[in-house]
Parts: sequence; C-alpha cells; structure tokens
Amino acid sequence: MNKEEPIRIAHIIGKWVGGGVEAVVMNYYMNIDRNKIQFDFICDNDSTNIPYDEIKSLGGKVILIPPYQKVLKYHKELKRVLKDGNYKIVHSHINTLSVFSLWAAKSAGVPIRIAHSHSTTNKKEKKKNLLKQILRPFSKIFATDYMCCSELSGRWLFGNKEYDEGNVFLLNNAIDLNKFKYDEKIRKQKRKELNIKDDTLVIGHIGRFVEQKNHRFLIDIFNEIHKKNNNSILLLTGQGPLVEEINKKVIDLELDNSVIFLGQRKDVNELYQVYDVFLLPSLYEGLPVVGIEAQATGNLCFLSEDMTKETKILNSTVFMSLDNSAEKWANKILENVKKHQKHDTNEEITKCGFNIKQEVNKLEEYYLEKEKQKIMFYCYSLAAGGAERVISTLANKMVSDYSVEIDMLVNEEIAYTLDAKIKLWYPLKIENQSNLKNKIINSLKIIKYSNKIKPQYIISFCPTMCFVACFSKIFNYKLRKTKLIISERNNPSSEYKSFIMKKLANFLYSKADVIVFQTNDAMKFFNQKVQSKGVIIYNPINENFIKNSKKSYDLVGSIVSVGRLENQKNHQLLINSFSNIVKKYPNYILKIYGVGSLRDDLEKFCKEKGIANNVFFLGKSKFLYKELINNDIFVLSSDYEGMPNALMEAMALGLPCISTDCPCGGPKEIIKNMKNGILIEVGNSEALTESMELLIKNDEIRKSIGNEGKKIANKCNSDAIIKEWKQLLK
Repeated sequence: MNKEEPIRIAHIIGKWVGGGVEAVVMNYYMNIDRNKIQFDFICDNDSTNIPYDEIKSLGGKVILIPPYQKVLKYHKELKRVLKDGNYKIVHSHINTLSVFSLWAAKSAGVPIRIAHSHSTTNKKEKKKNLLKQILRPFSKIFATDYMCCSELSGRWLFGNKEYDEGNVFLLNNAIDLNKFKYDEKIRKQKRKELNIKDDTLVIGHIGRFVEQKNHRFLIDIFNEIHKKNNNSILLLTGQGPLVEEINKKVIDLELDNSVIFLGQRKDVNELYQVYDVFLLPSLYEGLPVVGIEAQATGNLCFLSEDMTKETKILNSTVFMSLDNSAEKWANKILENVKKHQKHDTNEEITKCGFNIKQEVNKLEEYYLEKEKQKIMFYCYSLAAGGAERVISTLANKMVSDYSVEIDMLVNEEIAYTLDAKIKLWYPLKIENQSNLKNKIINSLKIIKYSNKIKPQYIISFCPTMCFVACFSKIFNYKLRKTKLIISERNNPSSEYKSFIMKKLANFLYSKADVIVFQTNDAMKFFNQKVQSKGVIIYNPINENFIKNSKKSYDLVGSIVSVGRLENQKNHQLLINSFSNIVKKYPNYILKIYGVGSLRDDLEKFCKEKGIANNVFFLGKSKFLYKELINNDIFVLSSDYEGMPNALMEAMALGLPCISTDCPCGGPKEIIKNMKNGILIEVGNSEALTESMELLIKNDEIRKSIGNEGKKIANKCNSDAIIKEWKQLLK
C-alpha cells in the first residue's frame, strides 16, 4: 500500500435502516482524519436509507451483498469482496451475527477482525433472544479483537473475564455536540413548522418500530400522561415492522390527534429541540446514542433501567423499572417536568466521554496501531537487569513504527521504563517459577497467547525463552510465518556445558531466522548452520539517561557493582578483595545493586570478613544511572558474561571500570586494558585488589581511564543500534 493512501477499513453494517448503530459509525466516519483512515461500508442488499451520496462525497464506498440468512451466498460474496479489497481490518457491527461476517473475513485472510458489541438482550424477546443465546458462545471464535459501546454490552457478549483483563476496547457512542446544543430559536421555529404551540407538552421518541424499543408500553405511558394533561403530544420518529400495529393501538385509544408518526427523518437533531421529555422504555440497549443526543439538547430523559447506567449523564435523567405501571411512569414524568430547565450541557457530555471531537482520536489511534506490524519480545525476567534494560530501549524506540508487546515468564520488572503504548503480559508471578513444571506450563501459556496475537516478529532474550521460541517455531504451525530473532546474551560455553545441551542448542537455534550475538567468541561456539544466521549487535546505551545523569554529591571512597546476586556474578570474589582494601582504606564503602538468592549468604560473608558496616546491599533501583554516577570505581567480578550492560553503562558515565576477562565474553571486546578500563583474570582476588588500589591511589590513571571509557557511548549509541535491529525486521 502506498504510504500516502489512507488505511481502508471494511465496516460490516448488516441491514442499514438508519438506526443508532449506523448513526454512531457515521459520526465517527465524518469526524475521523480521512487522509489517514477511510471507511467502506458492506451492507445487506435489502437495506434502506443508506446515505450513498454522503458516503461517496467523503471518499468511502458502499458495497451490497446478500443478507446473512442466505448463509452460503453471504459467505461466498463477502469473502470475495474482502479479498478483492485487500482489507487488513474488518470491523463488524452486527453483534452476535458477527460470527458469520468474521468467518468470511478469516477465510479471506483478513488479519484484524473486530467484533463490536452494540447491545444486549431481554427475555421478553423470546425468538430473537434464543438466536442470540445460541450464537453468543461463538462470538469470539473468528474475532481477533473485541470492542463494545458500554461495559454492559462488552460483558454480555465477550464475558466478564475478557472485559476484566482489559481485552475489550470501550468506544463510546459519541456525538457531534455542535449539532445538538440547545437552541431556543430552533425550538420555536421547529414547533411552528410542526404546528405545535409553545405551551404544549411534547414527549419525544426516536427508534425503530421493533420489539426492543417497547412501543406498546410507550403508548400506554403517553395515554396516562394525556389523561392528566390533554395539552400534550407524542412525536414518534422511525420506521419498522410494528408501525401499523402501534398506529392501530393509537387509534383504539383515541390518541390519533395527539400522536404524530414522523417516519424516518434527516432533521433529528432539530426535533430534539422541540421535545420537553425524551422517553425510551426499551427492553434492552447497549448504550443508546439517542439517549446521549437527547441529553446533549438538555431534554428531561426517562429511560428504562434495562440499559447500561453509563447512559445517564445529566442529574435530571431518570431510570425506571419496566415492572412499574404506565401510570407510575406518567406521574413521575409530569412531576419532574415542572421543575426541569433546559441548559447548555456540552461540558457534562464531554466530561463523560461522549464528545466526538475528542473520542474520534481514540478510534483513529486504535486503527493505526492495529495496522502496524506486531513485535513480541520474550523474556525470562528475574530482575531489572541488562536484558530487561535492552528490551526497554529497543521497545521504546520501535513503538512508533510497530505494535510492541513484551511477554515475560515472571514478574514485570521494567514497566516504569516503557512507553504507554507498549503492552506487558506475563502469566504467573516469580514465586510460582520455582520448579520445572511451572516453567513448562507458563511457557506453553506464552506460546498459546502468541497464537492469538500472531505477531510478524518474535524477539527472544535469554536461553529459557529462546528455547521456548524455537520450540514454538518448530511445532506451532500458526507461528511458522513469524520471523524469529533470538538474542544470545550470555557465554554459551557456560550455559551449555554438556554435550547434549550443546547439541540441543545448535538444533533449536538453527530454527531461528536470525541470531543476534554479543561477541564473536560466542558466535564461534555454535555450528556453521547457526553461525550463518548470526549477526553481531552490541547492546544499546540510552544516551538520554547518560546525558541527564550528573553527580549529585561527591562521596570519596565509593566502589559500586551491579548484578544479580547469583553465582555467575561472583560477588564473593569482590567482597573478599574489598576486605583487603578496607584494611588500608577503612573509610571506603562498597555498594552492590541487584537482587537474588545469595543475599543472605553474602551478608553473612561480609560479617565474617568484618566489613559489614562498609558494604551496602541496595537491591533494585529505578534510577540506576543516577546512582551509578555517584561513585568512584565500578567493578564487574563475573565468572562469565555476554556483553554486560552494567559495564557499558558505567563506562559511558565515565566511571573507571575493572572487569574480569570472561571467556567468550564481551568485556575484552570493549576494554583495552589500562586504556579505557582494566581487565583481570577470572577469579583472581589478588589482581582485583591490586587494580582497585591502583585506581584509588592514582587520580591521573583513574580520570584517564574514566574519560576514555566514555567513548563507548558513541559506539553503542541507541539510535545507531536500533537501525541495525530494524534492518533485521525487513
């Protein structure tokens, strides 16, 4: 598609009869940015009142197909229309009947299929209710996305669980307030046009003549009103199969001079000005747009309580039970109308979310987001460590061009760093990950969830989730077309020590489309088939955090380390070496950021070494950059690493850094010994002590190494790194 062309959305309306659903869709269509988004309307060929000229003038199309009752013809023709139109998004407005339209859409290969719930049901409509209840369980089968006009309609069609989990998008039945603002001048003109006196009490109703709108009871209510106030009339706007029956009832009650059937009208917004009371005793509703329009004009509104309470905007609006008698309704209406005054309601309507000028932006953003290709990040998140920070940076940089989601096997740890558009999904909390069974169950949950989302790309971090992603690529046909990119972050010789694990890793990684390595040595660990899919991309450094990080205080004698409190990071080596430093420099302190299973053991070790008062375990920090910069020396004491983020970030901040020379690891690729950092042998406590003492005693070496280390920020600039990642997505 030409990027200058708007996205075309296929809106499936069903039988267009000029009702509330059509009014809502047209409200949004007229107000949406049609340079970005265009609507095409697919309607039953027995529709009436389709505004062909208006739709054409706005750039849309009307396409007629057989009605759904002719199931096979309907399916065949709709499938052809959707294929020929090459639609990426289908938006179906026919409630439970969407099962038919979205079945055709799926058959046509449309990737985004929206089911929109506009109403509920009522037990009094026995025949119609039976069909709805039969189709209701199937409403989600062919839909990829759910939408509703109110909480009640969303829960009714899609279920409480889907609604509570945030899987149903609420789009208000918003209106153009300029069209419905109360105007005394229009009121007088329209009453004159309809030959209605100024002092006549006017009851108004707008709705199709069908069972749902409950016209029989409405006439009974007006009959009671008219008995008590014969200077009253009822205006009925709309058409439908029950018109003749209702007209006969009006004649039988001798109300034919006081009830006016106006038919289908194009001046509905002006008719509201005429009313004193708007009456809507429906058996059920989703969220009736006529109720919003009537309140926008300042009318006193009486509604049945069998509709969503979100309909009530003005304090004067009254809900009443249909179990009450018509006389009780009439008495309440006559009592309230005496004290009611029409007024400008724009502020109240806008505050409740029914101003189309504001609400249309939500729908526009929704469509544009759905049109984007989807990226899912997989991560086994134990803490806000290096992998999570890389994911955060990548996701935030990609979200403007892609729809981005992060699926974590444990707690979300990076939510505070993420753009609001990025969705986070995780199956169970960290305490439930203690055994292999739970890991497998939750991995399967993520794969199942991915089936539902069907992303164009999966980017997987850490061995556990890389294995999960590769298994899903092999065994899950729904993800076969998904491009799988895995990031090998650690030292593979340490991760896959046994012959079997090495063979398994080579086999699984060969099923990925691209493998991102941190170091050349890590790539060389794998066989030729895996290496052929490999690229070297360093971790991005968020330059904005670096720029905004300034020393807030000078603490002379502070050494810092960042890393999970696990065996890999070998904090025991660091603590042991630091105990030698304290003997010569008793005022020096060691700050350790990170969480993990070894904290109690490490604290005990500090006590044994007599340095408990000099070592501070600071856990996780949301503002790590700001914390890091307020130190003199950074130490990485790991037994193995990939390309450690914490080391790169510390260097970029200008801290003089000491790191173990991890086999297959990244430190030796970014550190030139004694120039921009110091490399020591893994596990060598004596060398670590000597290196720390060298930097403590020699200000010139410390500053020189720190300044040279800053250059890593240019090499790993996030914008440059993101360009490399985006190349993988082509």
